[in-house]
Formats: sequence, structure tokens, C-alpha cells
Amino acid sequence: MISLFSRYLFFAAIACAISAQGLAEPNFVIDGEVGFVTNGSAPDLITAMISAADQNGNLTPVNIDYPFNGSVFPPEIVAPTFLWHDRQAEADVWLIKVDFKGSEPPLYVLTAGKQPEQNIDPRAVSPMNEHYRRSDYDLAAKAWTPDHDSWETIKKHSVDHPATITVYGFDSDDLSVALSSGEMKLRTSPDPVGAPIFYRDVPLMPPETAKVIQPLAEDALDIIAWRLRDISKETAPAVLQDMPTCANCHSFSSDGAVLGMDMDGPSGDKGAYGLVSVEQNIVIENNDIITWNSYKDTPKDHMNFGLFSQVSPDGRYVISTLNESVYVVNYKDFGFGQAFYPTRGILVVYDRETGEMNPLPGGSSTNYVQTNATWSPDGDYLIFSRAPAKDRFDRKEQSRFSGDERETQIQYDLYRIPFNNGKGGTAVPIKGASKNGMSNSFPK
Repeated sequence: MISLFSRYLFFAAIACAISAQGLAEPNFVIDGEVGFVTNGSAPDLITAMISAADQNGNLTPVNIDYPFNGSVFPPEIVAPTFLWHDRQAEADVWLIKVDFKGSEPPLYVLTAGKQPEQNIDPRAVSPMNEHYRRSDYDLAAKAWTPDHDSWETIKKHSVDHPATITVYGFDSDDLSVALSSGEMKLRTSPDPVGAPIFYRDVPLMPPETAKVIQPLAEDALDIIAWRLRDISKETAPAVLQDMPTCANCHSFSSDGAVLGMDMDGPSGDKGAYGLVSVEQNIVIENNDIITWNSYKDTPKDHMNFGLFSQVSPDGRYVISTLNESVYVVNYKDFGFGQAFYPTRGILVVYDRETGEMNPLPGGSSTNYVQTNATWSPDGDYLIFSRAPAKDRFDRKEQSRFSGDERETQIQYDLYRIPFNNGKGGTAVPIKGASKNGMSNSFPK
């Protein structure tokens, strides 16, 4: 293995040799380690390295962890960071070859595989929480992020046919012998996303609490930010932050004209729900708020949350789960911080024109939990999760981790029901997403 300084000289020497041949200039520098990209005739060194790889029929496999093989990317998305693990301890330099079907020449990259730095917001570290630590496996990964021009080339020539990315491992002390290799294929969709993504940015701060819907301590609520992400940009600006209360799930009407959002209301009312028209600047006022606790058939002493509420495609209705009972346990685990799922609940429809809340016939039996309803694009029917109702905590001992057998066991089936202007109908199980030995949810 070579030192960082020697590695720099090694890459610099390669860069100078390539430049002298008039083939390609180095076009990115990361922490003193020089890499290069060439899209055309391969320099002699690269040709020799590829030949060495082709002649060695016993290369150690390189596991490319990300992107997954067969991934399809939107045409406007920024470059991903490729991650791989090489079992050859001597490998410290990697040659990446991107092949395109047709006349487009391959793209070559030589890299030291250094991962980009990851910084944790210091506000997201508190005495109540563990500090996030990456696993040894994650820390051992090698990485490459294509520069802008290379990524644009890859996307441009992987629409009709997949691009093949091959990673070859070498020891920088002897580039004449290839040690390892691995490959994956990716494609670019001809269809753009075409719109920004509105999402909630929440810090990973799992507290040690149980049986409470509280994945974040109250004194950390000001860190939450709602962002609008154009996927062609590296960052996403915050468009909503410093809220005086906790806000949660949201949805839009199909035309983007109406926004609905869960929020905590006054006097502990966690069933408050905001409904506003989307404008350049949105102000949510008191008259924009409804409460699911105004539902006339709410059981005595029960407080509704209004779970998984969804605005209809035309913006007139909202479907939600009320009279709910929820299994919830928080785990001090960054990989899986909370188990949360309803064990009882009915579907209720709010009509924005009339102000009425009514159960949806066919989705409101107390014998079942009916939840997580999603509208069809035309608004004519809904698909929702259903299972026999049960108590949320049916075991004496509390679970310790996700997947613990002490968690309340439940398996949802997906059902389809006509909306019929709020009159509902017969719910029919969806073939392939019901009675299949698995729990089926989030039909969106």
C-alpha cells in the first residue's frame, strides 16, 4: 500500500502523462487525490489496466452496494454516490469503466474510492439520545460520485439501453495485475419527475420513551424543517420551519391546489388538521383548521389523531382513520426508531363543501382496523389496509427491538372500495395483496 502523499504523486503522475498525450485533463480533485475522466480513446495506461483485468479469469468479486443493479433514474436527477466493497485488502485504486451500447465510447474513471464526509447537525445530539455511528461495514465502503459532465453522459446514453458500470480493483504498487471486479447495470427513464418534492426533514434522535407517539423530544421540534426539493439540485431549501407546534403527514390534491397537513392543536388536540390553498406564500389560520375530534361518533373519552389522512384528487374530500387504537413503541435505534401501526380504526370522510364528517360504508366496521386509504387517480375508489381488530398491546412484556415477537402481531390485506360520493360500497380484497401470508400496506 502507498501513503497518502505517495498516492497523490501517483495520481498526479498519471494525470500529467494523460495530459501529455493530449487525451484528457484531470477534471476533479478531492482532498488532494487526483482522479480523471476520459470519454473517448483510452490512454495507454487504462488500456493496459483493462487488458490486465480481461486476462485474469480469477478476479475477486467486488460487491456494488449502491445503486442496486437494474436501477432506473429520472433524467433530471443529480448523480448518486456509487458504493462498493472490495474483499481484496491490497486494492487501493479502482478503475471504473462505463460501457454504452452502440457507438458511444466507454467512459473511464480512476479513483481512490474515498467516501465524502458526512456531518451530523450538532443540534441533533442530546443526552437523551445515542450518537449516530456508522457500522464498520458502512465505513469500509469505497465510493465514487460522477462529476456533472460524466453523469450527464451516462444518463444520455442509458435511455434506450442500460449502461454497464464495471469496477476493477488494483494495487497502486503494481497496476499490471487486476485484483477484483464487479458490475451493475442502470437505466435512465425517458419520463422526468417534472415537479419538486415536498417533504419533512426530521433529525434522527430516537428517545427512550414507550407507548407514546413521540419519535422526537419536544425540545428538538424546532430542528424539523419542511423542504422543497428540485431533484436536479444538490440541496433543498427550507420552506417551512420554526413551527410553534408539531406537524406531520401531508398530502396534496392532484392539481397541487390544496394542501392538507396533520398538526397538534391547542389543549392537546392531536387531531387538528390544516386545509389550505397552495399559493406562493401560505398562511395557515384558525379558520383553515378542522379537528377530527369533532366527529360525532367518537367514543367517550377517546382522542382522535386522524391517521394517514389523504386529500382527494379534486381537493373536495379528505379520507382519514378515526376511532383508532395504535400500537407504538419507540426504539433507541437509528436503523428502526419506531414501531407504529393501528390495530383498530374506521374510515371517515370529511367534505370540505358541507363541513360534515361521515363514516365510509364498507370501510367502517368495528370488527376490523381499516386504515391508510389512498385515492385512485380519478377519485372513484380507494384502496386501504384491513385486518381483524385487536387490542394494541396484547402481550405483557414490551418489545425491545423491531421485529421482536413481543410486538403485537397483525397482518393487513389491501381492499378496494368504491367511493360513490361518500356512500361507499362493498370492499373487495385485492388479489396478490391479500391473504398472501404477508402484511400489505401503503398502497400508494
